[in-house]
Amino acid sequence: MSYRPIITLPVMTIGLMLAGGGLPAMARDMAAPPATAIPQAMIDAAPGARLAGYLNFCIGNGLADHAGATPLLDTLIHNTGAVPADERGNMDYAYGTAGVLQPGTHGSPRMTDFDIPARRDACAQAIRKAGMGA
Repeated sequence: MSYRPIITLPVMTIGLMLAGGGLPAMARDMAAPPATAIPQAMIDAAPGARLAGYLNFCIGNGLADHAGATPLLDTLIHNTGAVPADERGNMDYAYGTAGVLQPGTHGSPRMTDFDIPARRDACAQAIRKAGMGA
């Protein structure tokens, strides 16, 4: 029997980082949102049911005032059919509730990819848009 060392990916990654090589491209892409990802612009482009989901995300994560945002959420759910009576669900609402900013794109940015101040700004944008009757 001979001894053969097994090198795992985390050890290799640490070795690369210590050697000045930085993170491998795949790990780097997973660690930070794309530079072009601006949550407010994506929220502005979101359909009503996804906007309702974003409000749900913001309320549930303490990023929006519950008392002020819940009536807007209820109105959006009612007006957009985000939560159908037959309970079959609405994917836009589900994506918004999960904080997914660009559904259908590989490596889609999520609200959780951003720091807390950026999340609060995005939630403020969602509240503004919902308040305009989106």
